[in-house]
Amino acid sequence: MKPIGHVIITSVALGLGLGGLQAFGATWKGTIGEPLRDSSPEARRLVQHLNSIGARFYGAWTCPACFRQMNLFGKQAGAELPYVECNKPKQLPKQAESCRAASIRAYPTWVLPDGSRREGIQSLEALSTWSGLR
Repeated sequence: MKPIGHVIITSVALGLGLGGLQAFGATWKGTIGEPLRDSSPEARRLVQHLNSIGARFYGAWTCPACFRQMNLFGKQAGAELPYVECNKPKQLPKQAESCRAASIRAYPTWVLPDGSRREGIQSLEALSTWSGLR
């Protein structure tokens, strides 16, 4: 018999989409936790633009600010973000090397192909303006 606390914690974790079960069908493949809401049309347009210009979002699965950044995009757009995981060198060595090559020193960090960068959580509006979408 399991202690009641374990059952409650397990139920909450499963209800939040943790523990490998997904409420909406598709399995989240990102290293950061799955966003909590669906994506807005603005977020989807921005992700398409970021991908088209070669922008990169560098972060770490252990970074709460990275999860908050991902959550601003929502589930669908978040799944398409040009995200590079910096903190899983054994599982994702090419991505970790990319972080070292880009001299990433803080998470999250956004980098454009021209080398300009933004550190910290960025609003969708700020990213749109900075990246040239607006």
